[in-house]
Amino acid sequence: MRGVFMVLVLLVFTLLSGCGRKAAPTGEGIPADAAEPVEKHTTPVTTDVLAKEDSLLLPKTEPRLFASLKRSPCYGHCPVYEVQFYSNGQALYLGEHNVPLQGIYLGAVADSVIQQILEKARTIDFFNLSDFYPEKGKPIADLPQTITYLNDGRQEKTITNNHLAPVELIEFERLLDQLAQDIQWQPKVD
Repeated sequence: MRGVFMVLVLLVFTLLSGCGRKAAPTGEGIPADAAEPVEKHTTPVTTDVLAKEDSLLLPKTEPRLFASLKRSPCYGHCPVYEVQFYSNGQALYLGEHNVPLQGIYLGAVADSVIQQILEKARTIDFFNLSDFYPEKGKPIADLPQTITYLNDGRQEKTITNNHLAPVELIEFERLLDQLAQDIQWQPKVD
């Protein structure tokens, strides 16, 4: 099912890739407050190398997944949604439960938003964080998981946060939430 969804998303973004981008005005909110890793990250690259080699980032003309944040269900009324940011400035939101926007929505972000995500990832050393939190111990089944993904063109990493994550990761999750809240989401029309 997820494979079909991703093919659909890629098809939609391919069709929309000729559309111009606009700065993202404030839109309806997504709550401020999982599952399977895509792949382990490759050999770590220092932040100095990342700063000097921005030209190696994923091409901005292709709708390639750059960053995403997914909030999974819990045994209560947790918000369940996913937001995806693509390297060409397109964004996708899938609201499932306990969120104001339910369904599939499309949006766009400015290049500065992509750079803001990348800079925050560098600041917190995202690629050197653990793949799962808590690092030692078992997840608590009652709690939702937050799954954060980043692909800078050289490395990709998925982090699943159940609880006991470092403050830096929680700040990165909140940044992605805030950026998603600022997008002018438009419902996907079939």
